[in-house]
Amino acid sequence: MFCRVISAFCIAFILAVNSIFEVNGQSIDSLLYVLNDNLVKGDAEKYELLCEIASTSDNADTILKYSEQAIQLAEKLNKTPARPVVLKGIGYLNSGRLASALECFMKAANYYKADHHNEGLATAYLYISEVYNLQENHANANFYAKNAIEIYGKEKDSINLANALHNLGYSYYKVGQYDSALILFSRTSEIYQRLGYLKEYAYCMGNSGLVYSRQSEFEKAEDHLLSAIEILTKLGDDYAVTQYMIEYAGILQHRGEIRKAITCATKSFGYAKKNSILEFERDAAYRLARLYQASGKYDSAYHYQSLYINANDNIKSDENIQKMADLRTEFEVAKKQAEVDVLQKNKLIQLIVIVSLVLILLLAIGLILLYYHSLKRSQMLTVALDERRILLEKQSIELKEQNDKIFQANEKLKLLYETTSRQNDEIISSILYAQKIQSAIMPPEVYITELLNENFIFYKPKEIVSGDFYWIKQVKHYIILVSADCTGHGVPGAFMSMLGISCLNEIVQNREVTQANQILNELRKEIKHSLRQTGKKEESRDGMDMALCVIDSKKNILQYSGANNPLYIITNNNGESALKEIKADPMPVGVHFSSDKSFTNHEIQLEIGDSFYIFTDGFVDQIGGNNNHRFTSEKFKKLLLDIHDNPMYEQKEILEQTLKDWMGEHSQRDDILVIGVRCEVSV
Repeated sequence: MFCRVISAFCIAFILAVNSIFEVNGQSIDSLLYVLNDNLVKGDAEKYELLCEIASTSDNADTILKYSEQAIQLAEKLNKTPARPVVLKGIGYLNSGRLASALECFMKAANYYKADHHNEGLATAYLYISEVYNLQENHANANFYAKNAIEIYGKEKDSINLANALHNLGYSYYKVGQYDSALILFSRTSEIYQRLGYLKEYAYCMGNSGLVYSRQSEFEKAEDHLLSAIEILTKLGDDYAVTQYMIEYAGILQHRGEIRKAITCATKSFGYAKKNSILEFERDAAYRLARLYQASGKYDSAYHYQSLYINANDNIKSDENIQKMADLRTEFEVAKKQAEVDVLQKNKLIQLIVIVSLVLILLLAIGLILLYYHSLKRSQMLTVALDERRILLEKQSIELKEQNDKIFQANEKLKLLYETTSRQNDEIISSILYAQKIQSAIMPPEVYITELLNENFIFYKPKEIVSGDFYWIKQVKHYIILVSADCTGHGVPGAFMSMLGISCLNEIVQNREVTQANQILNELRKEIKHSLRQTGKKEESRDGMDMALCVIDSKKNILQYSGANNPLYIITNNNGESALKEIKADPMPVGVHFSSDKSFTNHEIQLEIGDSFYIFTDGFVDQIGGNNNHRFTSEKFKKLLLDIHDNPMYEQKEILEQTLKDWMGEHSQRDDILVIGVRCEVSV
């Protein structure tokens, strides 16, 4: 969070060293006065003044305006425009235009490299690293940060070396490489303390506290965070204090000090609101929503959850990630199910009424035919004219009565049709609303990418709502990833998926169970208890097939346990790729004749570049091709071997196109879910 502050300090330091125009201590207004009144002598001094204005201003538009003027003047002076190009990149960076910023910093790096200006080159590298950090491309960010560190080390520039190391440490923290981050924060804090940079030393303490909190070393985290908060409060740095107090509120919540945590988080929210720090306003609102939920104050929890969603939408408007409050989900789902049950019952009654009306209509047609038959006979039997006339009058009266009944029946049938159509629309609307609820409880793509950078999820429900679901959660340094196939699809399958997600949250997040087979054992108990399954024949056999992986991010060890669904892992040995199948236990998560048998736990040591895949049976069971056959597991394995070296997003596109070509005119048989993950380089 504070790496950009330190990077800005670096560039200001270098610009000051290179400047020949004496403006030390002058404000931006004073500099603009000198420029506008032409108080400079010649283009060379004007160039330096333009650079100083751009480097002194905090406004992005001002930086862009005067750095562009400096670039044009540098061309007139036949001077390398490296400095104003860096400043122009800072303007783009401050306004959020990352692609334009990256282009400027790359140009500046080339200028500095051609001029053998090592300090300037290192500064450009730091800004390139910062842009990649903001794009979540941490591999490139680390590469350029390390290049800057190497240059500052050779130049023996202690303060800028500390700044670069601190940036790299914060990048490691963002990708979960906590031990590496702590080493760098410790090293830089010694440098800042020795040189008397108190604020930067406080940043090191606070950022170390963030790392210790992620490692669940809460006592160390508390000591570092409180030390940083004390120093930065005295220095008037509300921005940094706000972030550290939000993290400290989380530590208090973990210890069960809910009231104290609420006080701390509320104060952080006030700071963020006062200083218009939208990102911290979002984080504080999220923390308060969780705290009020834990304390049973659901109205307050829902209020802060709404503030969190609004703030998050403003920060990332292109992602449209809206999370629903967990405390209202169960109520809304139960309400919609009751409505569906009533509509289904009414539908049966409507069918009975329609059949009755059809029978009445047929009877009326028969009476009309009888009337015409009688009329024909009356013409032939002139002898009995009077008698037939009386009979005809009587039949006419009866026919009128029947016509009235038919008219009334038609009106009722029309009304019934309109009612049925409206109720069908209401059923579809209810199912679409259920789809929104199911989508809301699925993990968002940005959260999955934060935990597993190299991944894809190919998710294609058969109907509006799905019986397949995926789920991911991080507990300490363990990442738990699940693909599951519930009994049935559509609405019944969707209800089973929400039951599975709810039970997984309880087992993993609340109980912190992190052994793969033990999670499945506990999940089976919860499913059987929730569905009241004891093994009797008359009971439901609902359950789910599942592949569950636990990734130890410290040791790079993968645990796998499966209920009917296997794991495929592809490794590279001496340049040759091989696919290995880890078979699942042949039993579901639910009632089964082997219900008391424990699931098997497999452990696999992952290597850099290994890929693994978990999936449901929808892809391999899909009918298609020339002979209308299943796709089969053999074709699926070969397909994965052919494409595993491609980037993960390309693998997903190939799977989608392959399935589309295979299906042709055939309809989709089942919900489809395939998840792929590639093991990344660890530092």
